[in-house]
Amino acid sequence: MDLTREWLRDVTRVGFVPGLRARARAALQELLDELIAAVRAEPFDPAAGDRIGAELVDLRMSAPPVIGMTVRLLTERLPPLIEGDPAVVRGRVLELLEHVTTGFVTAQRDAAVRAAEQMNRSEKIHWRRVQTDLQRRLIEDPITGLPNQQQLRQLLAAPTGARRGLCLLGIDRYPELADSLGQDNADQLLTAVAARLRQLTGVFLAHLGDDQFGLLADDTAGPDDIVKIADQARRALHAPFPLGGHSLRLEVTAGLVEGPKPGEHWLRDARLALGWARQDRHEHAVYEPSRAEADRRRHRLAAALPSAVDSGEFVAYYQPLYRLTDREVIGVEALARWQQPGGSPPLGPPDFITLAERTGLIRPLGRFVLERACRQGAAWLRAGRDLTISVNLSPLQLSEPTLPADVADILHRAGLPAGNLQLEITESAALDQGYATLHQLAELGVRLALDDFGTGYSSLATLSWLPVSNVKLAAEFMADAGAPAATEMLRHTIALCHALDLTVTAEGIETADQEALLRDLGCDYGQGYHFARPAPCPFSS
Repeated sequence: MDLTREWLRDVTRVGFVPGLRARARAALQELLDELIAAVRAEPFDPAAGDRIGAELVDLRMSAPPVIGMTVRLLTERLPPLIEGDPAVVRGRVLELLEHVTTGFVTAQRDAAVRAAEQMNRSEKIHWRRVQTDLQRRLIEDPITGLPNQQQLRQLLAAPTGARRGLCLLGIDRYPELADSLGQDNADQLLTAVAARLRQLTGVFLAHLGDDQFGLLADDTAGPDDIVKIADQARRALHAPFPLGGHSLRLEVTAGLVEGPKPGEHWLRDARLALGWARQDRHEHAVYEPSRAEADRRRHRLAAALPSAVDSGEFVAYYQPLYRLTDREVIGVEALARWQQPGGSPPLGPPDFITLAERTGLIRPLGRFVLERACRQGAAWLRAGRDLTISVNLSPLQLSEPTLPADVADILHRAGLPAGNLQLEITESAALDQGYATLHQLAELGVRLALDDFGTGYSSLATLSWLPVSNVKLAAEFMADAGAPAATEMLRHTIALCHALDLTVTAEGIETADQEALLRDLGCDYGQGYHFARPAPCPFSS
């Protein structure tokens, strides 16, 4: 299929694809067939996209830009391939791709270092699909002899007037274990786990496939009851498992749901809670509707982000930087805002920056802000307003070897002198990967500022050898400003920076008292809502 070849070509362009291209193409064809089948399925279940997103990572097609490119390509090319009402088909495709994004991002975050692959990836995908289809047709799981997922779904769907609790127990790093143990030993391990869990009383036990077991309890009185069951299951699995002449210890995590209205959706909710527990590195997590809605919002934003970057939904806002001695505006900080269609208020960086970094879209987004800010700074300069234009650099941007050349090109085309541009970098990025790049930028004449100082490594010693000229104190410094200890910390930090011939900018100034204190302590510059909020253009050009 032409779409498969185009998908593979785009994946190869943005990331490394291991193995033979024929194998990679076959694997992507499998995933595309599953996507099409999921769109056509009745009833429609978009959760299939979660597994497909995770499979992309399992296939080691896990470079951050892959998911953004995949969503963009399939949003455009997949609907015309599927018969049916175009509006319904497109809606299902978009919802599936939202779940593909969820599965991809979750798999990236949770995946540990995997053992070397011992089987063809396309065969593995096919095997899993065949096993899933077989388990759904069987009354009992063929490995453990326990009821399977279909039976648990039927129980959850059965009407009941009492409260219930569901514990979804997951064996941590099971794919690694299965690969290292071999299939026969992995099956023996699952059988041994099932035998121990059978000893628990008062629960319906099911094996949902691979690493997951479901424990359903009736007549619960609240979340604490299902938490107790999760603790009992963990204790039952605590002792080592004798396997192949070795003792194997398991780590397990649980996702919990409890309430008066069970349904098939509880499995989805429990899996979501299991993901939270692993993300937070807790033994268990209880499903919370508010957190689930926040996750869904993030996933919707992640799905919409690629097209938003391409279609120009992002704009640059500017927050003035003030000299504290005379309140003269000496510059602006450029900040990205996402103006979504529909007239809603624009979204700020906390809503999308992390998503952009995870999907690799921070690079085009960061370049857009840099180009827009430099052009605007040049326009202000031509109008007689000589300002420092400050732009944030993400760690991913700083890791790009072509960054100095790109910055030089942008400055040249915009007509902005290098000395009018200040690039803000974080402590951790500067120390981890950006030292050589920072020196190349400094050689261009660009000013460099250490952003959010005090929230990262916080080592004043590093300031003596980093090529920065300005330190931006994190807004957290302002929380206790005025208290004796906080005031002394500010005083010494500012004095030490000045001793290193560095200027100091305070972020997050919100009151006149904070402004007066910082001015008295000798802080050079400041910004914050006390002075002005970010705006599309705080001056006329």
